[in-house]
Amino acid sequence: PNPDLKWETTYSSNIGLDLNLFQNRIEFIADLYYKKTKDLLLQVPLPAYVGTSGPGSTAAPWKNIGSLENKGIELTLNTVNVDKKGFQWRSNLVFSMNRNKVKELDTESSLINKSYQSGSTITIITRTAVDQPIGQFYGYKVIGRFEKATDFYYKDADGNLKQTALPKDMSIGKNSVWIGDYIFEDINKDGVIDEEDRSFIGNPEPDFTYGIGNTFSYKGFDLSIYLSGSYGNEVVNWVRKDLENPRENTNLLKDALDYAQLELIHSDGPDDYRNIKIIGGDPHACRMASSSASNTSNYRFSDKFVEDGSYLRIQSISLGYTLPQKWVTKVGLQNMKIYCNLQNVYTFTKYKGYDPEIGSANQDALLTGFDNYRYPTPRIYTFGLNLTF
Repeated sequence: PNPDLKWETTYSSNIGLDLNLFQNRIEFIADLYYKKTKDLLLQVPLPAYVGTSGPGSTAAPWKNIGSLENKGIELTLNTVNVDKKGFQWRSNLVFSMNRNKVKELDTESSLINKSYQSGSTITIITRTAVDQPIGQFYGYKVIGRFEKATDFYYKDADGNLKQTALPKDMSIGKNSVWIGDYIFEDINKDGVIDEEDRSFIGNPEPDFTYGIGNTFSYKGFDLSIYLSGSYGNEVVNWVRKDLENPRENTNLLKDALDYAQLELIHSDGPDDYRNIKIIGGDPHACRMASSSASNTSNYRFSDKFVEDGSYLRIQSISLGYTLPQKWVTKVGLQNMKIYCNLQNVYTFTKYKGYDPEIGSANQDALLTGFDNYRYPTPRIYTFGLNLTF
């Protein structure tokens, strides 16, 4: 056991305001909070040669690795908009905003990488670093596509002609880097695209979340509509990464058909990158390559697979009718209500996956917003009858 291991310690402070106006027809609640957690607990990964799976394996040890702060605001507004002649309309608005930042890490490199294994390939998905929010997406940045021969070269500040940075161990060629392949940002400016050119490419934490509810009642009828939403968060669509690559799967998304289509500029000319042009397909898609090396490069984990996860969802619609007392007492009942309810009615979003409300993959806070074939939230229809004898 680790003799230095101890419990996490959390310090928190809150400032709240409750305000009721106009005989409680307007209720406003505000809560500002600050929370700092020290001695964060995390299982430290062990090297594979120690034996981390199978009989007699060694479990990853727990360690206190640093500190994290959270601060934010939560606002609630409840209103009675109309209340007369048997008709009532109530509204409820909820707004929440949270910011987290890693203040300290005690790991050897002061970094925590979180990986995902697909088959035999292990890919770093998030990186947690000091002065950054927890679990930021970490990968390559796509800055364009090789559209024409001149994209392979550029002039530096001194006017010298230089080759655009290509993936490590690859060159200009049909079975290597070709027209229709992606151009990745050379972060360290060394002329080669390798692991040192990865950077933060997205934040799974939303700018804010919100909810809007309205309840209407009139002469036994009641109708409730609730909407919820999130704005500013990003999501990794790992499903697209797997199912748009024609060399990795046979069952693909239809977007795989939008690959960049190539043609010779001069039909009687050579099959050379200077004589190739793009004639169709999605302007943001890569070519379909015959070489696995080319496709592996194009489908490496990059911001191409990081999407806007903002959404507005019609969470629920509920309609009910309570029969008049003079009707139900005739059949020996005290109360009768007929109702129907719809949940997850519709979601407005730009996210291309099934459901933008991802949460944490495998209940892991370091993989928040990572869509690795998460089962989508179903739409539910409920019809019922409430009887009171």
